[in-house]
Amino acid sequence: MNFGPVMTILGWSLSLLSALMLIPCLFALDELSNNTAAAFFVSFIVTLFVGGGLVFASRGEAATLERKETYLVAVLVWLVIPVFAALPFYFGNAVTSPVDAYFEAISGFTTNGASVLRDLEGQSKAIILWRALTQWFGGFALIILISILATAISVPGSSPLSRALAKSTRRRMSRRVRYAVLSILGIYAILTGICIVLLWFSGLSAFNAICYGFSTLSTGGFTVSDSGHELFENRFTELVLIIFMFAGAINFALHWAFFNGNRKAYFENPEYRYLIYVFLFISVVMTIMMKFETNIPLIDSIRYSIFNSVSFLTTTGYSMSPISESGEFYWPVGTLFLLFIAMTIGGSTGSTAGGIKLMRIAMLMKLVLAEVKSLSFPSAVIVMKYAKDKITKDDILSVWAFFAFYIFSLLLIALGLSLFGLDMQAALAVATANLANAGSGINVTMLGFNLGGIPVYSYSDLPDGAKILLCFTMLLGRLEFFAVLALFNPALWRR
Repeated sequence: MNFGPVMTILGWSLSLLSALMLIPCLFALDELSNNTAAAFFVSFIVTLFVGGGLVFASRGEAATLERKETYLVAVLVWLVIPVFAALPFYFGNAVTSPVDAYFEAISGFTTNGASVLRDLEGQSKAIILWRALTQWFGGFALIILISILATAISVPGSSPLSRALAKSTRRRMSRRVRYAVLSILGIYAILTGICIVLLWFSGLSAFNAICYGFSTLSTGGFTVSDSGHELFENRFTELVLIIFMFAGAINFALHWAFFNGNRKAYFENPEYRYLIYVFLFISVVMTIMMKFETNIPLIDSIRYSIFNSVSFLTTTGYSMSPISESGEFYWPVGTLFLLFIAMTIGGSTGSTAGGIKLMRIAMLMKLVLAEVKSLSFPSAVIVMKYAKDKITKDDILSVWAFFAFYIFSLLLIALGLSLFGLDMQAALAVATANLANAGSGINVTMLGFNLGGIPVYSYSDLPDGAKILLCFTMLLGRLEFFAVLALFNPALWRR
């Protein structure tokens, strides 16, 4: 086992995180919040010291990143980074316990969006900005990790960026990582900048536009207020959010290919088309349900359906609660069921969205159709393809294994939450949302939660044991099981 490449990536990740801490630190000084500025500065020093130490200790390493090192760095990055990202929350007194601080940090870094912070309007703006930055950084880190994993794992219909990285396997690991980082960072930053500018033009304040720009493209879902009402005061704001939530759920390798001259990249990719088809289907069905089950005008039903369909399918989790003519919030049961299906499906592979991913759903559907066809033509040789690649038996086994692990984990996590006092309906809903990395999509307007008969209004009301379980759930959902499970396989360490 060569720990050099692992230490290098982890060290540079922490160093970049420490640099991001300076932004809210300067913002806190500008708003004369000296205690908050001190919290960020201390966190910056600690994080830079550890990150710089890891980089210094692994200098001169020329080893490539093999499969087991890839799995290890994936898990370590998503376990360790939130520890340091949590420091400003705890030192800045935004939360009162280390568990809450870590929960908030890992929720941001995994782009989950579940929050334990109360009274967001009363929090320092530096803290609110830091939450948005953790999501933005987490989304970027995820895209880079997927690009690097693609060099170690064979994926049907692999992306143009993955193929470009794979061709460079003889280069030093640091050069390959640098190529992936620089290739994606520019596109990620440009899209974020465009989103921020458009949100600002739509009527949001500059600060709110920056925070929502970071949270939207990363499909994170953190808001700057408890209700997120500022998102729905302007129709243009809603449109911008829809566009960039959708952009965040598209494979970033397609953005990369488009910016590098392949203007047909999106429509040549089947997963992009599937994303559009699923969105249209859920939006239409949801509109029909709302039309016949509520007294909400048709135009508003369409508006609620489109926004919520995009938000949940991309696992962003912004929630536009339907308001009836009587002024009350009302969610038809069928629409909730659709939204939970949407967040479970998720976006595209290689995107910042969570969920099972459309590629796996498509492969499962192809397998089902092939089995149905074989019933009519038992002797037929059926060749299944995804994009231009043949779907092998190993691909099918991998997808089925993932699906089985997903469902099994979902039930196990829901059972665990119920042991902490949540009623089974609430436990299943919270487990579904957090495993799909759409934790912000769950709110009391949608579902009435209770903990031992006591109403639950936010994640902060949950016991520490339930929060720790949800932290593991976020990690498991973000790393898609196999990176975590592979580390417990003795055969991997004997290679």
